[in-house]
Amino acid sequence: MRAGIDNRQLSLLLTRSRNGDKASFEALYRLTGQPLYALIFHLVKDEQWAADLLQEGFIKLWQDRSSYPIDYPWAWLCQCMRNLTLDALRSRHRRQEAPWDAAFDPLVTPEERLPLDPCLHRLAPEKRNAIVLAYRHGLSHQEIVLHTRTPLGTVKSWIRLGLEELKQCLTQ
Repeated sequence: MRAGIDNRQLSLLLTRSRNGDKASFEALYRLTGQPLYALIFHLVKDEQWAADLLQEGFIKLWQDRSSYPIDYPWAWLCQCMRNLTLDALRSRHRRQEAPWDAAFDPLVTPEERLPLDPCLHRLAPEKRNAIVLAYRHGLSHQEIVLHTRTPLGTVKSWIRLGLEELKQCLTQ
């Protein structure tokens, strides 16, 4: 744990913040903002982006106050900010284009195509797109839900069933 940050004090501030106490939430920000910014900056290497992510992280913390843990609050805060930052890094590197489909990218030569491409073609389009979005583009299940406007359970089923079909196809 970082020197000067007391887990008991953090637990108290989180408990009060969870109950909607804005002053406690501001105190939480003043106490943890700088070390959390340093954590984020270490990952993104960009001052403005790190500041934006810190602000976004605290907004999310305020909006989802019901899930605050009281045990190990400093570790939890660090993990929340780290996860937010890693998601932002993945999103930044991900291409913002439609899902890769069976017609394939015209810039990809036949030699570069994956051996499972013929098996991907056998899948229903929704299963193929969900798998491609998850494994080629790195989208989370929640991001696929937003991208496809489909319920989470359906997206998970598409991926699970599609992977089972791919496995069967590849083992034939």
